[in-house]
Parts: sequence; structure tokens; C-alpha cells
Amino acid sequence: MAALDLWNVAHSISAQIRSLFSQEIRLVLGVKAELQKLRTAVSAIITSGLLREFEDRRFEAESVKDWFVKLGDALHDADRLLDDIRTEVFRRRVMGGDKRILNEVRIFFSSSNQLLYAIKMAHRVKEVRERIDATWHDRFLFQLEGNSNLIGSLVENRVMRETYPYDPQPYVIGRDKDKNEVIEFLLTDFDENVTVLPIVGIGGLGKTTLARLVFNDMCVKQHFELKLWVCISANFDVQNILRKILRECIASEELNANLDMHELQKKVGEKLDGKKFLLVLDDAWNENPREWLKLHGLLQNGAKGSKILVTTRTPRVARTMTDALHELSGLSEEESLSLLKRITRKEALEWRNQNLEMVAKEILKKCAGVPLAIMTIGRLLLFSRNAKEDWPKFKNIDLWRINQEEGDIMPSLKMSYDFLPSHLKQCFAYCSVFPKDYELEPRELVHLWMAQGFIKHRGSSMNTIEEVGYNYFTELLSRSFFQDIEEDLYGNIVRCKMHVLMHELAQFVAGNVCITIDSSNAIKFQGGVRHVSIIATEDYEWNGFERDRTVRSLFLIAGKRISIGHLDFSYFRNLRALRLQDVVWDVTSQSIGELKHLRSLDLSKNDKLSYLPNSVSNLCNLERLNLRECHRLQELPRGITRLVNLRHLEVSGCSRLMHLPSGIEKLTSLQTLDMFVVGEKQNSHAARFNEMSRLTRLRKQLTIQHLERLESISGEVDAFFSMEKFVLQCLELHWDTNVVMANAGEVLERLRPRRNLEGLKIAGYGGPRLSSWISLLDKLVQIEIIDCHQCSHLPPLDQLPSLKRIYLSRLRDLEFIELSENSGTSQSFYPSLEEITLSSLHGFRGWKRRGNRIEEEDDDDDDSLLILHAFSDKVKFSIEDCPRFSYRHGQQLLQLGGTTSKI
Repeated sequence: MAALDLWNVAHSISAQIRSLFSQEIRLVLGVKAELQKLRTAVSAIITSGLLREFEDRRFEAESVKDWFVKLGDALHDADRLLDDIRTEVFRRRVMGGDKRILNEVRIFFSSSNQLLYAIKMAHRVKEVRERIDATWHDRFLFQLEGNSNLIGSLVENRVMRETYPYDPQPYVIGRDKDKNEVIEFLLTDFDENVTVLPIVGIGGLGKTTLARLVFNDMCVKQHFELKLWVCISANFDVQNILRKILRECIASEELNANLDMHELQKKVGEKLDGKKFLLVLDDAWNENPREWLKLHGLLQNGAKGSKILVTTRTPRVARTMTDALHELSGLSEEESLSLLKRITRKEALEWRNQNLEMVAKEILKKCAGVPLAIMTIGRLLLFSRNAKEDWPKFKNIDLWRINQEEGDIMPSLKMSYDFLPSHLKQCFAYCSVFPKDYELEPRELVHLWMAQGFIKHRGSSMNTIEEVGYNYFTELLSRSFFQDIEEDLYGNIVRCKMHVLMHELAQFVAGNVCITIDSSNAIKFQGGVRHVSIIATEDYEWNGFERDRTVRSLFLIAGKRISIGHLDFSYFRNLRALRLQDVVWDVTSQSIGELKHLRSLDLSKNDKLSYLPNSVSNLCNLERLNLRECHRLQELPRGITRLVNLRHLEVSGCSRLMHLPSGIEKLTSLQTLDMFVVGEKQNSHAARFNEMSRLTRLRKQLTIQHLERLESISGEVDAFFSMEKFVLQCLELHWDTNVVMANAGEVLERLRPRRNLEGLKIAGYGGPRLSSWISLLDKLVQIEIIDCHQCSHLPPLDQLPSLKRIYLSRLRDLEFIELSENSGTSQSFYPSLEEITLSSLHGFRGWKRRGNRIEEEDDDDDDSLLILHAFSDKVKFSIEDCPRFSYRHGQQLLQLGGTTSKI
């Protein structure tokens, strides 16, 4: 990642100089000349191609590593200096707020009162440029241009492995079930002449081994007239693949190497014509559907029942071929132990006598059931002189730090990394800054990638930079770099993990650029470190660090919520991302305002945080501020409204937040404001509802608190206001139940969202009935209605095609839920419903068609019950404290109270 890191920084330097030249800022001649020289020097580094070569080569000399760190430090210093200049220009232009300041910006670096500053900047630019020039010139000392054995061979020139169907398989354990399932598929005749089955799994799982087992099985041999094995590897060239297929068909004949594409097609067609064949395409990487369809079309003249078995590392490749696939999993703990025993040649008696099993289980955790990883470690353990003493040492050694040869696990996994586009490589490697087995949030990853400048966003793109970043994430997911995804009710991926070996790979390619240390480690970082996470404990002492201006990311990661003392941020003034989630501390230090390069600040889940220091308002580059679940937070600094680059302000769960500061409407770049607290009218420092109405870029999720403070919504917003301009997925509307407002119905009616809203929560509403627009939300997945005491009935929900979850609680006067006029069939009655919860509905009696009851039980009391329609038996039905409600399923009428049941 080190080379990609410098590639990214070099482009950042060039872009910043270009931006300074384009902003119509009159620069002193000396400054402009030095900036132009710096731009020329950096352009020479970029165009040389050496940084890209370094990414694909391996360092083999310490002197080269030291030189590379030195070049990296110089480029990072230049990038930071330019960010200083750009920030100062921005601060004077945007944060000054009057024409006098704007005029000062136009003469920034001119011969007026900025002359001394300009001279200082010119000297600093010259100094850093000379450092870059001198370091870059030193590359000749190491012969870094042209062929050099100091760095190694380029990946694209490296010979890819060739596989064969008859290689011996001495160490195969735990694949009988997979073998039988694949054979069953191969022996089944389908409608198509040629059917495809990809075997998918990360490198080292044994996909090729499984394909060999199947290929050489006696039943398979007897079933297919012709069996062919072709190793594809990196280059999916249809003509070359046809040549290999033909060579397999005529093994005893000499193949004419000069056959053109037309002749190859003809000869392959002749050899396959009318024959039931099995073709194994091993190690496929092609993601271009057009190339696959081209090959597939040339193999269609085989007999019905012919099969193509493909091995590939990613579902992304598999989906170019077919929807069906066989996903290979890791070995169980028992199978892993059995494989390790066989490789290390330990007899059962020796295994028990030396108490190796417990140690082996700990070692195997880092292998995650991947056979090649077990074999890599097993071969090392085999040659240990004293197993009892040597084996425990492997428990705490990262797999990627162990010397390995071609064919071992890390070189095998790195092939997956090598095939990534460069913009995805640095995003993947950056994930190594998180600990192993850590739950990652895709949204947070995107924000952190943004903070580091990893996301390439074209101004002409219709997508936001966040959407481009999320596409990066989904592409890495489709290539199996992430796994164990968790989705919310709306289908959003909210959490995922990295496979243990993928995390090892990320550490391997990141090297010293990203490091994770625990709080007992040394306090001085190695050269070249840019991103650091610290596994913090309760007694962690922050102020032990030496100053390090090269670190761009700093995370404190706690296994549980911890409290620490005073934090001094002056140690790390070059930070782009600071993450202190679950860390409880008193945020009173003004030093946080010195982090002028900061783009992402996460202070979430700090129970001690009641207010932020005013110095936060100096963070004019800040794009994300996460204060979620800071339960004691009462207010935000008024100066926060000057942070016009802020795109994400997250304050959900800040239950004591009294209001947002007046002037919040200036933050027109906001994409996320997950909670808006309507200010009181008499408070001049509080934002009123009309300010929120001007934040037209808000999307995803919005909660509006204290709607009871809207005495008249018509007086707050203009006649053209509409909530439909917000592209929201979820909307929550909250009133204080202790305040009765006569205009609640008018307010709710004006807050009508887009019809494609997926989540709706209404709490504390004081009107007698809910707005009819709720019945028109045909994409609604979940609805929650709580503490709406005056509502006597709810509008129809039964025809909403996507509705999965209904939650109704503490609706004191609710009697019934209306049914649509055309409701009646089980197919149209809540067609997607999965769960319904009724809690503390003291007056609720059931469902009612408009104008009359749908069904009524004979009862001596006038207060007879409305009978619930028959739900699908897949619906989870929870009822608690609903004394007047009953429902009937089948022939029985069940009286329910305080129970949970399925019907």
C-alpha cells in the first residue's frame, strides 16, 4: 500500500496546486513560481510510473525501503503544506462573512498586509520541493529505473501457475460432502445442452483440489465421453482457451500452432460435436460477461448433459456465467486438527503426551479452516526441533509475517489483491487498521475513505461521492474481500466482517502504512506509518505519545466503553480521521481545534460529553461529525454553522439535545442530519423548522423532534415547502405527549414524504386521526405508531405491498384499523407482512371495513369484538395488554392477553 499511498498523495499535491491556480487568487510571484516548480517535480514522479511499479514489486533491500520512506515523508509534508495554504484561503473566503474579508482573500499573498506570510510560504514550498527533488534524484543510486534485482519482478511478468487434473492429493480432508454434491450436479441432465457450475471460494480453500477429485471420480469418468481440463488463470483469451481445449482433445497428435480463430472454432466444434463432455475451467478471473458468452457460445454443440465446471475466487466472476454456484466453506475445527496432524506427522500418543492439541487449536484459529493456510503452518511446525517449546510461539505470530514461498497461503491470497483496480487496493488495505474479526460498518468505511482522499469522484458524475464510495464497498464485497454481511429491514448492509485470512492479506499489503497496536506497545511509531489504531484499556494513558505529524488516521478502539483522562491532540496535527467511539472523556481541550486537516471526527457513545469546545468550529475541512448516543450532550457550539464543508452531522440518540444552533441552514452540503430538534420560538440561538426546510440535500434517515413547538407550520415555511424534496428512506416524527397542540393534524399533513418512503415512525402525535397519505406509501416496509393517545382509528395499511412490520404501542383511544374497500382475499391482505406487535392498546377491538364491521361475534354485551382477518401462518403475532381484542384462527376463538403467538 505504501506505493499507492504515495501515488494518492502525489495526485493530491497536483490537484491542490491546480485548484489554487484556478481560484482567481492573486499570488505573489515568488509563491506562484515555487508552486509551479513543485507541480513539475511531482508530475515527474507520477509520469515516471515508478510508484505503480513499486506497488507490483517487492522490496528486497533495506536501503530501498529507507529511501521510499524518505520520499513518502517529503511528499506528505508537501501535501500538508498545500492543505494549510488551501485551508487559509478557504477560511478567509468563507468563514469571514463580510466583503472586507472577501477583498482580503483576493489580495491573499499580495504586496499588502499578507506579504510576510507570503514570503514564509514561499520559503516553505521551496524547502519541501528541494527535499523532494533531492530524494527523487537519489533513485539513481539504487538503480531504480529499468531492470533491478533490488525490487523483484513485476506481477504482470510473473508466470501464473498452471494446474493439471492428475496431480496427487495426499492431504485431502473434509471434502466428501462437497464432492458428492458437485458429482450429483454433473450426473443430472438439464434442459440445456451445456450447463455451468462455478465452485467459489477464497484462495487456498481447495477449489482446484475439489475439481480434481470430481474429475477423477469413476462415476464421472463413465458418465462423460470426453473430459477436458484447461487452466485459465489471469488472461481470459477465448482464442487461447480454444487452443488449450483442442490440445486436450488431440493429446496424441501434434497441434498446429498457426491455427487462426476460425480454424480453431471449426476443429473444436468437430471434436465436441454430439459428445457429452465435461470441461473444467480452472482459476477463472474474467469479469467481462461478453467474453464468457463468446466462449460459451462456441461450446454449445456437445450432447445434452454436457457440463462446464469452473473454479473461481469471487461470486462476481461466477455471476457472469450463471446464477447457480457451489460455495466452498472452510474445514471444521475437527477436520483442521486432523489435517494438521497428518502434515506434522504426529502420532496420537505423541499428540497427547506433549499436550499439543490445545496449542494446535489456538494456532488453527488464524487459519480459519483454509487448508492451504493449515498446510503452510503445518510445514513450518513439521521441522520444529522441540514441538513442546516451539509450537506455542506460533500462537501470537501473524501469518503474514511468516516467510513463505510461492504456493503458500499469502502469495496465493495476494493474487486476489493483485487483480484489484488501484482505487480499490488502497481502500482494502486501509481496512487493516481495524482489529481482526471487527464488525465494520460500510457507511463508516466510505466516510473514512473519503477523509483520506481514496474515492475518485468526477464533478460531472450524477452520483454523490458517498454513492461512488459505496460502489467501491460493494465491488470489494463481490470479490469476497468482505463477508458475514448483516442487513437491516430495508436491505441496507449495516455490518460486515473480513475473513481472518483477508485481514492477514490486508496487513500484508499495507505493511507499516497501517498498524494496530495495543496500549502496552511502544509509544513511537516506525517510519512510514500513516494510519494507527490503538486497542485501548481502562488504564490507557494517551499523553505518552511522541509527536508524530505524519499520522493521518488515529482510532482508539475499546472492547467495551472505557474512561480516560485528558486528551492532547497537538501530537497529531496532520490527522484526517479521528475516531474515539466508546471512549468516555471530557471534551474540553481546545487543542481539538488545531486539527485543521481533519475530515472525519467520531466522538460517538461518550456519556460524559455535555458540550463541545468552541474550537471545533475551526475545523473548516470537516466533512463528518459523529456524535451519536452522546446521551448528555445538550447543545452544539454556535460556530458549527461555519463548517460549510460538513456533509454528515449525526446526533441520533442525543436525548438531551435541546436544539440545533441557529444558522444550521448554512450547512447546505449536508447529506445526513439524522435528527433535527425544533427550537423554541423565544430562543434566538435555536434553529427553527424553516431552517431545516432549506437543507434540500438531506437523504436516507431523518428524525424531527419537538414538533409541538411548531405553533403554525404555515408561518414557519413558505407555501412551496414540501417534504417530498428530501430523498428519505426513513422518517420519524416526534411530539411531546405532555403538550397538546390543536394544529397537530395540519403539521402532520404538511410533513407528507415521498411515496417511496420505506420506514415511518410517529410518536406523541395528538390529533384524532392520522393523515390519509400513510395509505399511499406503497414502498413502506415498517411502520411504528407510539403514544398517539387521541387517535381512535388508523388508516388502511392492508394493501401496502411491501409492508413487513407493524408496531403499535400505547394508543389509548385506538378502537380499530380501517380496511381497504377491496380487501378480502388472503393474497391482497397484508401480502408481505412478517411481524405485527400490539402493545397496551386498551380500547382496540380489531379491523373494520370503512362503513361497516367485517365480521362480528354474537355477544351479550354491546361492546362486541371485531374479528381479525386471517393472516398468513408465517406472520409473527405479538399481543400484550390488549384486553378488548380477540382473534380467531381456524375454528377457534382465542382470547389472548400478555402472550406471543404465531398464526
